[in-house]
Amino acid sequence: MYLAEFGRLIKALRKRGVDQLGNSWTRESLCKAVHLSAEQLGRLERGDRKYLDTRTLMLLAKAFNLTKLEQKEFFYAALGLANEDLFEKEDPANQLNTLFCEIECLKIPALIIDAYSDLVAVNTGALNLFLATPETLNYTRHIPAGQNLIYLIYAPEFGSREIFGSSWRDMATVEILLFRRSTLRYRHTDYFKHLMKTLLKIKQFDIDWYSSHKYADQYNLTYEHFKYNHPRYGPLSYLASETVINTKKGELYLLAYNPADSTTASVFATLTGSNGNKAYRLASWPDKRVP
Repeated sequence: MYLAEFGRLIKALRKRGVDQLGNSWTRESLCKAVHLSAEQLGRLERGDRKYLDTRTLMLLAKAFNLTKLEQKEFFYAALGLANEDLFEKEDPANQLNTLFCEIECLKIPALIIDAYSDLVAVNTGALNLFLATPETLNYTRHIPAGQNLIYLIYAPEFGSREIFGSSWRDMATVEILLFRRSTLRYRHTDYFKHLMKTLLKIKQFDIDWYSSHKYADQYNLTYEHFKYNHPRYGPLSYLASETVINTKKGELYLLAYNPADSTTASVFATLTGSNGNKAYRLASWPDKRVP
């Protein structure tokens, strides 16, 4: 992320953030909290400040109430290293095609999401696990944020609460915390603003987004262990593993669901279709245009 982009990120975090009393940040109040003059903050937000000391970055992270995962992304962004420079030798289209083939070869449910948690691809096993159909996928193409994982979790018409039952609350909280992490460096983009405008229309997401940072330390985010009574397949237990693929167009995340017991392994063996674990392309990537 170049300094100009980092400056826009600071401005976006300031405009959306609140202080410890719940008041929206102003230039004046943020300056006081992070010990910067109005001129220094202005230069920072314009991308003119070429040296960012550790103390200022720590104060900004504290002021914006960033989770530990968000802080890692924030400090990475402050280095001024752009994805295009770090991973310029790899072709993003080829990287995605390789991942697409991988999730078709896997014998377990799997999907690919991008930094915005948009579903880029999903295999048949995952579709059947979440009681979706190709017709459902077609429907999602025609609604705002319909192919976003967070939207699918929160929008009542997709039935995730019925699938996960009493485990839905923990699952949703973990996904929001991971969403906060993956989107941190992209909060200044028009696409993120458009996506959030849609998501925040869902009342429960609105509540959870602004309160999720309070519960970050309660969860082990190195993995997710799903254990619940599925309405069609009965008791399931599986671990979600995440593989991060760095590209010059941003991160891709391969999520694979690994059975944790023999019962779940047997169920997963039945989830592939007659044509194998066929995969489907969904949300556009890397082009993230606002509709």
